[in-house]
Amino acid sequence: MGLRQKTIEKEDLFASVEKRLGEEACALIRRAYDVSDKMHTGQKRLSGEPYIIHPLNVAGILDELGLDERVISAGLLHDVVEDTAYTKADMIRDFGEEIANLVEGVTKISEIKSQSKETEAAENIRKMLVATIQDARVILIKLADKTHNMRTLRFQPSDKGKRIALETLSLYAPIAGRLGMYSIKVELEDLSFQIIQPKEFQEIKSSVALKKSEREEYLEKLKIILKQRLAEIHIDAKVEGRAKHFYSIYRKMITKDKSISEIFDLRAIRIITNEIKDCYGVLGIVHTLWTPIPGRFKDYIATPKTNFYQSLHTTVIGPDGKPMEVQIRTKDMNRIAEDGVAAHWAYKEGVGKWTGSHQAPTPGKENPFRLKWLEILNSWQDASSSSKEFLEDLKFDLHEDEVFVFTPKGEIIEIGKGATVLDFAFRIHTDVGLHARGAKVNGKMVPLRTELKSGDQVEIQTEKKSKPSPIWLRIVKTASAKQKLRQYFNKLQEESDSKFHPEVVDNSNQNNVLQDIQKNIRKRPIKKQLRLDQKEASIVVAGIKDILVRRASCCAPIPGDEIIGFVTRGRGVSVHKKSCETALSQMDKMKTLPVRWDGMSEPIPVQIEVKAKDVQGIYLSMVETISGTQTNIIEAGASSMSKGQLVAKFMLEVEHLDQLKEILENLKLLPNVISADRMKFVPKSEEKVVKK
Repeated sequence: MGLRQKTIEKEDLFASVEKRLGEEACALIRRAYDVSDKMHTGQKRLSGEPYIIHPLNVAGILDELGLDERVISAGLLHDVVEDTAYTKADMIRDFGEEIANLVEGVTKISEIKSQSKETEAAENIRKMLVATIQDARVILIKLADKTHNMRTLRFQPSDKGKRIALETLSLYAPIAGRLGMYSIKVELEDLSFQIIQPKEFQEIKSSVALKKSEREEYLEKLKIILKQRLAEIHIDAKVEGRAKHFYSIYRKMITKDKSISEIFDLRAIRIITNEIKDCYGVLGIVHTLWTPIPGRFKDYIATPKTNFYQSLHTTVIGPDGKPMEVQIRTKDMNRIAEDGVAAHWAYKEGVGKWTGSHQAPTPGKENPFRLKWLEILNSWQDASSSSKEFLEDLKFDLHEDEVFVFTPKGEIIEIGKGATVLDFAFRIHTDVGLHARGAKVNGKMVPLRTELKSGDQVEIQTEKKSKPSPIWLRIVKTASAKQKLRQYFNKLQEESDSKFHPEVVDNSNQNNVLQDIQKNIRKRPIKKQLRLDQKEASIVVAGIKDILVRRASCCAPIPGDEIIGFVTRGRGVSVHKKSCETALSQMDKMKTLPVRWDGMSEPIPVQIEVKAKDVQGIYLSMVETISGTQTNIIEAGASSMSKGQLVAKFMLEVEHLDQLKEILENLKLLPNVISADRMKFVPKSEEKVVKK
C-alpha cells in the first residue's frame, strides 16, 4: 500500500469524498475549496504553481487516509488564516468552531521564529504536541501538510532543502511512525533520504529496479505454493510483495554492514487474512514449507506495539535457499499498520463503518484508542524542559526500539530500548517511581539505573520515606519519566524559594549585607581559583541566583550537602557544609546568609580514598565499580602500604551527594575493601571573613 504521489485535481477529490461520505459532506468540502481558492488568489508556490495546489493536495492526502469532511475541509483551509485576510471569526461564521479550531491548531505551529533553527524546530514541535493533545486530528493535518511540502522540496534552495529534510527525517517521520502512520512515515523518510543523500538514494533505487522482474517471478511461484497449501486448510488469504522502502534498505546496509543483495527487505512478502485465527494457521503453513531462522519470529498480535500495530513477523529460508521475511496479518491490522491513528477516525456513525481490528467505539463515548494516543503525545510534552532537553527526550522516545518486560503478576509492559528500571517504575505509576528505593530483575537485586532487556521480570520496591534524587534525571531515559521528575523538583524548588525569599529572612541585618554584596561584587570574576572550583555549582543566596559564591575548599560541598553561607571580605559568599569544622569554629564571628543548591550543576571534582587488602585485581575492581555508576574518573592512583594494604585515591566528577554515596556504598561491597571515604581538604588560611 502507500499514498499516491500524483498531484490531485479538485474534481477527483470531490468525487472521492462524495462516493465515500455522501453529497452533504462533499458540499462542505466544495465550499472550503472555494474559500481557499479565492483567498489564495494571486499567491504562488516556489514551483510557480497557484498556491491552491498545496491545500488541495493536503486535502487529498487526508481523504486517502479515510478522514471525514471536517478534517479534509480544515486541510483545505489550513493556511488561509495565517497567509490571507481571512480571520478565525470569518471561519467560525462560515464553517463553525470545530473546523476553525482545527485550522488554528495547525496555524499556531508555524508561528515560532528563532535565531537558532534547533530551538525553532523544538518549539514548533512542542506547540504541535500541545495543539494535538487538545485535538489529535491536528497532527494528521500537519503530517499531510508536511508530506506534500516534502514532495515539492526540490523547489527550495539546496541548503534550506537539506535542513528541512534533516528535520523531517529526525522528527516528523518518527512521529508518524510512533502514531502508526506507516504510509506517511516511509514516504517522508524516502523523500528526505533523496534530498540528503541523493547519490545513495539513486544507487539503491536502481538496484531495486534492476531485479524487479526477478522478484515478481519469484513472488508468483510463492503465491502458487502458498495458495495451494492454504486451500487445503480452507484459509482464504492474499499474498503480496512488500513495498520497497529505500531508506530502510539503506539503514540496514549501514548498520549491518551488508550489500543490497543481502538485505532481507528485498525478498519479503506479506500475507493478509480475514481473521486472527487464520494468521496463526498461515504461520504454521509457512514454517512447514520453509525452515524458520531462530530468533527471527515476533508476535505483535499477542503483544501489540504502543501504536496498536499488530502482525506476525518471521524470517525463513526460502525455496531458493536464501532468507525471506514474511509478515502475516488481517485486513484490519493491515489498515492500522498503514494509517495508524488515522484509521481510528475512519468510523463515522451513519456513513461508514469501523475498520479497525479492535471493537468499534460506542456512539457518544470517547474512543479508547484515541485516549491511548493522547497519552503517548502527552508523555512527549514537557513544558518545564529547555528546548535542548525537550528535543533530546523526544528523539529518544521517537527512535527507540521496543522492549517487552513483565510485572511480577505477568502483565506485559512495553518500554523503549535503553530504558532503565527507574523508567519502568514511573511507567507503572508516578508514586511508584517517586518512592522507589530498589528493584529486583529476574529475582536478583539490581541498581535503579539497570538497563532492561526483553523478557525481564521487574519488581519495584518502594518506601514512603524514599525521595527522588536529582541524579535520577540522568538515569531515566524516557520523556515521561523525566517530565514527572522535573515536575517534582520544580514543586520542591518553589516551596524552597518561598522559605528563602529575602522578605522572609529572619535577621533584618541580612538584607543590608545582601544589598552590599550585590552592589559591590555581583558576579565579579575571581582571578585565581582552586581546582575544586573550576566547575561551577549553581547556588541561590537568600532567594537570589546571581550573587557571587565560592565553595569552600576545606569541606568542598557538593549538591545534596546541607550548606551554610558566610560573608567574606571582597570575595562574595563562601559556602560550607553545615557540618564543616572550620565553619562551626567561626560561626560566632562570621555573618551568615541562607543558601541552597539550585537543582543539578555540572559535575564537580570530588576526591575519595579507598583502603583495601592488597590482593590481585582489587584496583581494577575499584575502577570498574566506579565506572559502573556512569561516573567519570579524572585522576587515579594507588600505593601499597605496610601490612598488605593498598590505598587508592580517585578524583571523580560527581553531580550530587546521592551519586557519591552510591559510589562509596558499591565500593564497600567489594570483597577485600576495608573502607571507602570522601577525602577532607586543608582549609585556606588566607580567607578573610566579615565579622559580625
